[in-house]
Amino acid sequence: MTEQTRSKLQKAYSCIKNNQPECARTILSRYMENSTRPHPFGILLYGSLLMEQNQLQEAAQILERGYADFPQCRQIVHNLAVVRYEQKEFTKAGELFLKSCLLTKKPAHNTRYQAATCFFQAKKYAQAYDVTKPLLGLKTVKPDWVRLAAHSLILLKRWPEAERTLIHFLRRSPTEHAYWKLLANIRMQRKHYKKAAAALEIAYRIAQPTALERRTLSQLYLYINAPLLAAHALEGSFTHTPSPKVCDQLAQAYLTAGRTKQALDMLDKAMALEKTPERSLIKGRILYAKRRYPEAIAALRQAVQLNDKTGLANYLLGMIFWEQKQWDEARHWFQSAEKFKHHARHATRAINAINAMEESSRQSNLPFDAS
Repeated sequence: MTEQTRSKLQKAYSCIKNNQPECARTILSRYMENSTRPHPFGILLYGSLLMEQNQLQEAAQILERGYADFPQCRQIVHNLAVVRYEQKEFTKAGELFLKSCLLTKKPAHNTRYQAATCFFQAKKYAQAYDVTKPLLGLKTVKPDWVRLAAHSLILLKRWPEAERTLIHFLRRSPTEHAYWKLLANIRMQRKHYKKAAAALEIAYRIAQPTALERRTLSQLYLYINAPLLAAHALEGSFTHTPSPKVCDQLAQAYLTAGRTKQALDMLDKAMALEKTPERSLIKGRILYAKRRYPEAIAALRQAVQLNDKTGLANYLLGMIFWEQKQWDEARHWFQSAEKFKHHARHATRAINAINAMEESSRQSNLPFDAS
């Protein structure tokens, strides 16, 4: 920037700061006319001033000129994208927003979302989804990103992908009731009516439904031949214990979101209505991971009594007693786990290790349970 250019642009900037926009516009207009390659700062200053005065066509011309000379200047690209959006040229705006976020070293998630929104408004739903998709794999996902991706997939009638997108989000954020309702709509499109009803049940336990929503759920239950559930839906209260399958879904959602207490509460409610080895095993695994061994033992024993066919309950019981150095109990459960194909090899290794430690203690005349 030459000293003469610096002086002009500083004067124009001062006019803007002192609320003298017409003075600034005169200076910048002359500067642009007399410059073969205006400085990016001058372009941004003049473009922004025109945008504030809602002179979109003039702003677009100035910024397009700057874009031609400085295509790698992120601020010019971004401002031109804003102008094109205001002019409702959504495809051009989306392409420019996308380029803008590619020109910055730091992640520009909001700018990427803006680009996707532009493509959506341009009815380019596949492009909108493709631009949004990288945002869905981030550690923190904003609900708006998910909604845009899901609606894009819905309009493309890509139902399985739309359902997977929502389930992935709801496992992280299980209290977003609006997205459970959206999931229900997708499942109804796929004619998965029982799963749709389950999603609505969860949504209405998070936020009370309207009278119309209750009637809709009731009709859905009648369609799948569940008249008692249809009657419950019309009662207007969702404070009663949900069905076991809905409890399972809620437990899985809470567990994925790291809400262990709520997950265990849901499992207990499900088991109060219907005891299954699967539910006892899930509860036992959660408690084992939390090192709540007495409770884990009770749950895993129940799974065995209910005829768990995986053998995992037996193996985990062996591991718990191993960690507590109750070797005879550990050996007993590992021996029972040997009968199951998936756990036989690990169970046999554990038994051999216990036998080896027992033999070593005999030879050294030390008690076997010594630390």
